[in-house]
Amino acid sequence: MKITIPRQDLLETVNKVKSVVSSKSALPILSHIMMETGDNVLRMTATDLKVSIECTVECMVEEAGSLTVSSQRLSSILAELPDDDITLTLGDKNVIELRCGRIETRLFSMSPDEFPPIRSFDGIQPLVFQQRTLKNLFTKTSFAICTDQARYNLTGLLLEFTGGRLTVVATDGRRMSLAVEKDAIPVDAEFKVIIPSKMIHELERLLGDDAAVEVLIDESQASFVFDHVRLVTALIEGNFPNYDMVVPKKHDKEAVMDRVKFTEAIRRTRTMTNDKFNSVRFSLENGVVTLKVITPEVGEYQEDLEIDYDGDVVEIAFNPDFVLDVLRRIDSDKVCLVLKDAMSPGVIKPFTEAPQDSFVNVVMPIRI
Repeated sequence: MKITIPRQDLLETVNKVKSVVSSKSALPILSHIMMETGDNVLRMTATDLKVSIECTVECMVEEAGSLTVSSQRLSSILAELPDDDITLTLGDKNVIELRCGRIETRLFSMSPDEFPPIRSFDGIQPLVFQQRTLKNLFTKTSFAICTDQARYNLTGLLLEFTGGRLTVVATDGRRMSLAVEKDAIPVDAEFKVIIPSKMIHELERLLGDDAAVEVLIDESQASFVFDHVRLVTALIEGNFPNYDMVVPKKHDKEAVMDRVKFTEAIRRTRTMTNDKFNSVRFSLENGVVTLKVITPEVGEYQEDLEIDYDGDVVEIAFNPDFVLDVLRRIDSDKVCLVLKDAMSPGVIKPFTEAPQDSFVNVVMPIRI
């Protein structure tokens, strides 16, 4: 194999695929990137056996072939080379010769035959979406994905396609984030799958705004294809909680407040908490919410914030980090805090004149 490619093109593509590579794999080949030539293109693949990524980039192919190379080593070398054309040649005994101007480097590699194959999804009809649609849904909800591997069925994002709408849900048992999209969703799509968090974060990183993305799903795997990139992941097996049962239906106390001022106030309360005592008490009465923090051996904090509220007095406490996570993902000028009592979960969502529940966040309270 022998190719010539601009150094910047090669570096950008290597950096796209190497984030999938696991640093703790027991299989040495999984620390490598597979490179294969096509018709004046180079295809690069990386995998950790659960999530795989494949990218193509144009190059000049002098001798067709394939090779594997350490992802971290190649990325480090390319980052330090001058901006010139790179020539990669696979020689005897799996030694790769890398030339850049007057610079010559030799790297040891492994046989391409050891690299695990990636699922092709031949014969499966793709679902087509706008990249911005999926990226927006993932960005809004992925923060609530569970990180506890003991609750494996919660360590991913639920994607439910039904009736021309896509519902995306994440929960860790203490909070839940749900986003719904109805525009440009294929009406005939009927799927319910759990995508692992690693795959979701890769998609958030790589998805753009304008172009389309093809989604292919079977019983055990899913693939996302866009912009010369193909991502493949194993699906999470198990039952996801009934999210419709989690969203409160009979909460009768709704406060509306300025999002920016509310965010700033919560951030200030956060400065007076610590890991052991990380809660903020909310006291709502006509036209005002009082935010109060009492942290042993640290101090106390109290702030009054004007709100649109005329219901009964209610007190409840929340983890301020959970509240901030939601507020960072709301882009409306005002937000709603919907409550029932001190022991029931609260709901945080954007405030709009037209009633809608396209982005709902449920947060469990902390006992006062």
